[in-house]
Amino acid sequence: MNHLTLDNVHTLIDNTLTPCVSIYLPTEKAGKDVLQGKIRLKNLLRDSEGLLEAHEISDKDIQNLLAPAYALVDDSLFWQNCDESLAIFISEKYFQYFKLPMTFEKKVAVGEQFQIIPLLAVLTNSDDFYILSLSQKQIRLFQCNTFDMEEIHLKDMPTNLEDALQIDTPDRQLQSHSGSTGASQAIFHGHGGGSEDNKQKIYRFMQKISDDILSYMPYKDLPLVTAGVSYINAIYSETNKYPYLLKDSIEGGPDNLQTKTLWEKGHQIVSLHRNKKISSILERFHNVKNTGSGSEIASDIVSASFEGRVSDLILTANAELWGQYDPATQKMIIEEKHLTESQDLFNLAAMHTLKNNGNVMVVPSELLPEPYVHIGLFRY
Repeated sequence: MNHLTLDNVHTLIDNTLTPCVSIYLPTEKAGKDVLQGKIRLKNLLRDSEGLLEAHEISDKDIQNLLAPAYALVDDSLFWQNCDESLAIFISEKYFQYFKLPMTFEKKVAVGEQFQIIPLLAVLTNSDDFYILSLSQKQIRLFQCNTFDMEEIHLKDMPTNLEDALQIDTPDRQLQSHSGSTGASQAIFHGHGGGSEDNKQKIYRFMQKISDDILSYMPYKDLPLVTAGVSYINAIYSETNKYPYLLKDSIEGGPDNLQTKTLWEKGHQIVSLHRNKKISSILERFHNVKNTGSGSEIASDIVSASFEGRVSDLILTANAELWGQYDPATQKMIIEEKHLTESQDLFNLAAMHTLKNNGNVMVVPSELLPEPYVHIGLFRY
């Protein structure tokens, strides 16, 4: 599996079968060292056996539990198609792996929950996104990543205004021409696009694109950037049904732009959006940290997460805090290392924040101003 989604993370959070084994290791995409990953995995699986023994798991159960991961060790084809890192998650009746586009150090953990913080680092810093190129003559959808973009073929979908209006439904035409909806009236005020009749046609065209385009998106959690002249971008924004459409767009006629230029402009918008989101959380934190609505103190963050009070949590990729926490007494014990009975309290805080519809971002340490290494914003 090459694309990680937040739904994947929630699946790991919802797992109730223990013990949970989490393994991270760096891998090579190509070259003479491509098979080094299988050696690293084999060594980490041996480490997992020792940790499972400490949890009093029988030798037979350990072998059954780790069997799918050991099968990967001997799969030469698997190692020929890797990314920067590999993450593996194992529990009773559950086995999943992700090939990740970020480099992580070797790590193995056994406990009551999976270790999800590195996965959240991938999601926070992902440069995967869509560009939807909009014009009256041509609609194009591109799936983009950090380095390039690939066009998605819009088969069986009208991709120009003329074709779209030929199959437009009479009911939709009647609704648009009657001006019975506030949305259709609102979008035309102040926009270009020629006559009112042509604007109505463009509006219906954008409605249809918004309805149809979702079925062509292989992943439903990536940012979407539109590219078009300003009035078409604005009209599409009014009709949009995709929850991750960004407010900023690529302005200007897209049909004559090279795909590289489209990608560069889209990538810049996505990167800026991510940085703005982080900056906004930091600014809000500075404004409320002395009011009780935010804290950089680990015990405050962990306690608030268990109570469902954390709205935003920022951690660094190497964040770990091993210990124990009792929600009933709100007592937290910090331990210097990962003991058999201990848990990663930052991992727990991230899990509880996500379970309660909070936002968790895992960023490089240099993005957090000193002396902060983690911050939390609270709902109340």
